[in-house]
Amino acid sequence: MKTIKYLTHSLTISFICLISILCSQKLVAQDWRFQVGINSAQFRFSNPINSSADSFQPEAGLHLYIAHSRPLVDSSKTKSAFVRKLLFQWGIHLNEFNSSGVVQHIPFSYSTTYAGLKSGLGMRSNLGKGFAISYTGLLQVNQLVMGSQKMGVQTYNLQGNNQFDRLQFHLGAEIQVLKKLNAQTDLFIFFSDSWQLNTIQKDGSQFAINPTSFGFGLHYSPFNSHE
Repeated sequence: MKTIKYLTHSLTISFICLISILCSQKLVAQDWRFQVGINSAQFRFSNPINSSADSFQPEAGLHLYIAHSRPLVDSSKTKSAFVRKLLFQWGIHLNEFNSSGVVQHIPFSYSTTYAGLKSGLGMRSNLGKGFAISYTGLLQVNQLVMGSQKMGVQTYNLQGNNQFDRLQFHLGAEIQVLKKLNAQTDLFIFFSDSWQLNTIQKDGSQFAINPTSFGFGLHYSPFNSHE
């Protein structure tokens, strides 16, 4: 029950902070993004002598993301056509990173849920006939909110585990293909890949969770900023 309570409080506080900051900004040339998809996470482990474990197999997990984006610079303040195209985004996300495998004929599995913040910088190019493509570099921070490991018939709580229960910093990239539904709304599919940056443990070993995500979502632009 403590993990559920922690998850609820973390997401509630993050959402309130996001809405509060957005309400303090000018509502011009900005949009919202809502996306849902699937994670396929690669778990990578190597011991202090750089011997890698390859028994991890990715399992599907849920990906949710709500974000706000706007031009990086007011178009009236720059003459650069390139800078005017740059879009900055940030928001909150929820991800399940899961894995399974077999060690010495004993099956194991990991089931984890992370919440965090994500920001990105990219641009959007119109392709014509209502289609567009966007490409974005991403930086995100994740924190474990619940997780467990099953080894044979035993189950272990991952909260307090130094490999999992710490801030994760990820660098990645995302591409989207969008189709305009009306003047304010785009439907899109997306594919993203990211890599954990802080992989080194205190004992000299390395552990990383590197997810690939794909799915679909909606862009909503109340002020029609992508004309």
